[in-house]
Amino acid sequence: MSEKQSSPPQFRVQTIELFFDLVFVFTITQVTHLVEHAHGAIDYLHAFSILMLVWWMYGGYIWLTNHAHAPKSMRLVLIAAMAGFLAMALAIPDSNGAGRLPFGIAYLFVVLLHFLAFVWQGGAGAARAMLRIVPFNITAALLVISAGLIDTNWNWILLLAPVFLYLIVAVFNTGEGFALDSSHFVERHGLLLIIVLGEIVIAVGTGFNAPPRDLTSLLALVLALAVIAALWWSYFDRDDARAEHNMLARDNRGRTRIALFGFNGAYLVMMGGLILVAAGLKASLGEMTGEETIDQGAAALHGNDILLLWGLALYLAGNGLFKIVLGLQPALPRLVAGLVFAAAAAYHPPLHGLLLVALGLVLVVVTLAAESAASHSMS
Repeated sequence: MSEKQSSPPQFRVQTIELFFDLVFVFTITQVTHLVEHAHGAIDYLHAFSILMLVWWMYGGYIWLTNHAHAPKSMRLVLIAAMAGFLAMALAIPDSNGAGRLPFGIAYLFVVLLHFLAFVWQGGAGAARAMLRIVPFNITAALLVISAGLIDTNWNWILLLAPVFLYLIVAVFNTGEGFALDSSHFVERHGLLLIIVLGEIVIAVGTGFNAPPRDLTSLLALVLALAVIAALWWSYFDRDDARAEHNMLARDNRGRTRIALFGFNGAYLVMMGGLILVAAGLKASLGEMTGEETIDQGAAALHGNDILLLWGLALYLAGNGLFKIVLGLQPALPRLVAGLVFAAAAAYHPPLHGLLLVALGLVLVVVTLAAESAASHSMS
């Protein structure tokens, strides 16, 4: 019997997993605040390293529940992990200072708990597979702790260094010992993408900080919501269902490649882009309405409204890579759109507020229209 024929029965996301995701909501909000107060490239790299660290281990818990499912005994594991992730999230605002060490200790806790839970609930094959992976995870946690103990201007490098460890894991992981359930895996990640889109909705609300009082403010609200809807459409119109279908069609090694490079890798780029979109929209709307809070005013002074274009560039590029990994066609329109957005952001057009949001929306809609036309020509 082939691996494709012996795929495990499909199951769906459990309520305990949705409860577990509540801490991810807060984490995304905290990372967005880091981006809003960034002053240069190092600050943005720092925010990315924090997102990458959290996302890698959060993804590890998705693998855990995907493999071992979520019996009552697993509920206690996930609740304990929530405590660790919440401690990490609370340390994020000061993660370039005194918060580094608490963040690193909490990170080590979720790494060790994840390993022990796999050994306990995952079966002998998964336990052996985790013995090959856990040294990399522990090393990453020790690098983060070291960043908290060393007070230098370059200790952000210690936070970014784990990306190379995780690349090694991704490249050499064959999936042996794991049995990925495609339906659960795709659904679980789709729900997390909804959470990040929800952060953009929150950013729009806080960007206004008051009900729309005139036609311009109302139009800005509609355009901002249209941008979010277009981003939702770009993935949930067809890509989520097609991703599940393509993943089901692969053997376990193929599903592992998709999981690591598509959902762990390209998804990270997509989420990073959406966080930049949230920060950019918040700054744009804050400038437009004149209802800025102190935080929003600081963001506007840093020119963070242009992050809207950078975020759309990163999201569409990541989404294009996701489509390539999953074998979803066409992928070229989104990669080209990502380059167009990046070029526009680098040019830094003299557009702000309503005009900048409108530009972002138009380019996204044109991209989706071009992709739809390409899809029909291929069929």
